[in-house]
Formats: sequence, C-alpha cells, structure tokens
Amino acid sequence: MRDEIVRTQAEQPPRGGGGQPVIGENRQVQLVSGTYAWNQVGDTANPTPVAVTDRLQQLWTTPHGVIKAGLANNATVQSKTEGDKKLTTVAFTVPGRFKVSAVVNDKNLVEKVESWTTNPVLGDMSMETTYADYQDFSGVKFPTKITQKTGDFPSLDLTVNAVQPNAAVDIQVPDNVRQAAVRVQAQQVSDGIWYLAGGTHHSVLVEMKEYVVVVEGPQNDERAIAVIAEVKKLVPTKPIKYVINSHHHFDHSGGLGAFVAEGATIITHAINKPFYEQALAAPRTVNPDKLAQSGKKATIETLTDKQVLRDDTRTLEIHHIKDNTHHDGLILVYLPKEKLLIEADAYTPPAADAPPPAQANPFSVNLHDNIGGLKLEVDRILPLHGRIVPVSELLKAIGRSS
Repeated sequence: MRDEIVRTQAEQPPRGGGGQPVIGENRQVQLVSGTYAWNQVGDTANPTPVAVTDRLQQLWTTPHGVIKAGLANNATVQSKTEGDKKLTTVAFTVPGRFKVSAVVNDKNLVEKVESWTTNPVLGDMSMETTYADYQDFSGVKFPTKITQKTGDFPSLDLTVNAVQPNAAVDIQVPDNVRQAAVRVQAQQVSDGIWYLAGGTHHSVLVEMKEYVVVVEGPQNDERAIAVIAEVKKLVPTKPIKYVINSHHHFDHSGGLGAFVAEGATIITHAINKPFYEQALAAPRTVNPDKLAQSGKKATIETLTDKQVLRDDTRTLEIHHIKDNTHHDGLILVYLPKEKLLIEADAYTPPAADAPPPAQANPFSVNLHDNIGGLKLEVDRILPLHGRIVPVSELLKAIGRSS
C-alpha cells in the first residue's frame, strides 16, 4: 500500500501534535509491504517499523482487502437475517497483529469492518470502518463514502471522487528498510549521562548514586526493550528507578508499559496521571505486550511546576514548560552541573547543513522563553528527536541572539 498525503495548517496558532506547525504544503508518502513499513522523502526511504501493524490494519480492512485477508487467515462465516435483509459476518485473526469482523450485505458489498489490536498506550483498541454509497468504476464497485472511528472517536471521513481499477504499481521494499532493525546507539555526553539514539525517538540515561533514571520511554515495546537492554549494559549494577515522560503523545509514551514491567516508576506532569492510570490498566489481550505479561501495575509520580531528584552524585531538575500549545503537560529535564537540557517536540534541530526556518516555530519560541523564565544556564540541548546541539542553534532557529 502506498498513501500520498498533502497536509496544510488549519488551526492557528497550532495546538497539539502531529508535526505542527505545518509550513506551506507538507507532502507525506507512507508505504507498507508485508512486514515492512517506511516513509519516502524524496529519494530517501526512512524505515518506520512501528507503523507496520497500523498500516496493515488499514490495508486489510478495505472492502477488497478484508475478503482477501479472510481467505488467507481461515475466516469463519456466519449469516443472519435482519428484517428482509441478509447479512454475512466474516471473522478472522491475523496472529500477532489484530482481530477482524466484517459485515457483508445481501448485495455482496462490505458495509462495515470492526477490528481490534493492542495499542502500545491504550491496550486493546477497536477501529470501526463504515463503507457506503458504492458506485461502479469501470466494472469495480467501490464505496464513495468512508468513515472511521478509532476507540469510539471519529478518526477518518473520506469522500472518494475517483477510482482506477488495476492501476499499474510497483512497490519494492528498499534494501535499507529490509535490513533495518531496532537499535540503540549510546553516546556518552558527560560522566554518568548517555544519549540513547539510533532511531527517530531518543532517550537519555542519567546515573544516580544508587539507581538510574531514563528520560523517555517512546514508541512501543520493541523500542523500550532495546533501550532497557542498553541501559543494563551501560550500568549493570543499578536498577531503573524512574522513567521520566515528557508528555502523553503516543510516540513519546508507547514504551512506558515495558518500563513499568521492569519495575520503574513513571514521572510525568499531573495532567497526564488520570489518562495513564486508565490506559496502563486496560486489557491487552489481542497481542499481549510486556506489561500484560508482567502482571504489574503502574506507579506514577507527578509534578505541577517542578520536581528535583538529588543525591551525592548529581541533581536532576524536572520543569513544566508553561504555555506550550504542543501539550499542556509538556516537561523538560535540566542537569544544572552539566548545563544540559533534555526536551521533546518543543525544539527539534534540523540537519546540520539546513538553513534557518523561514518562520520561527512557536513551540521553540516558547521553550526559549521558559528557559529564560526559569533562569536555566544551558550549554547544550539533548532533544528527544534530532541531534545534540549547542543552545545557540535554538537561538538561530527562532531568530534571536540571546
């Protein structure tokens, strides 16, 4: 499957995640083939293994895909009559991925598809897709109205204007995507502090006297398990006591369950606690993850404005990034002795040779204002996306000299 999406900024000023603000037209090309998923940017294929299940679920729950998927996965078929209408239910499971139930009407057209998967944050989650207003396109019937709910929330509303049956397509899995693996590359930033990169989402390991702290458990089990393994390799004699969560957006919280299974306490902003208590206690039966396998319950500590972890080794400060519209509960981590700042999504450094943006990102302007308001002396920024940069790169990005 190949999806091409063009996004433009709607809400001004921007609020929330999703790669905002969008400057001009943002074109995204997303692909999946078998067990491989990637995003295409120009001639560059960026592996995105975290997206495989979601994209396969979207592909295999289309009107034609769901029938082929049912045939490939030993579907059961049941028929019933509602009034004068005969309905057929096709149900099957894709092992390790999702469960599906499709309703086919008496015209042999797929009307509704319900599917369930285990989301890294929410646990077992439903997706309901409804197909209506079928039309004939060169001998192929296809719906012109597609609506979708994910976890009971509206998530998609499409009007289909054209369909090209049997259009030529050639989707080859690039070699770098086929060879990609979840990996963690540790870079020692200072004594007892490591930057854990190696993917699109990073973590930071901070060693204290009797335990270690991991800043961020992103994406999913696979990423979190790899990070935990690297932490144990770097500091094998100390337990992971805390995992600090920058904010609840799913790409930054999908690995928290694996840290809970490891025995770590989550530190997050108070606004996130009710959500996490419900999400991390939800059933995880479709594809049981590390949290479900452990049987453990989450322990959550919160802050409103500030929290400090301190011992004979070092001081670690956690601050709320106030008034940042990316997320109401966005937090940063500051190491005063080392003058290091750790943050996510407020500022993501571009490639080293990229020119300054045409307009300043308001999330980054707000981060700078918070640094000043908190009177933090920052030499370097350890962003949870991108690369380590001196604070001067932030100033350049927002068009300020100090």
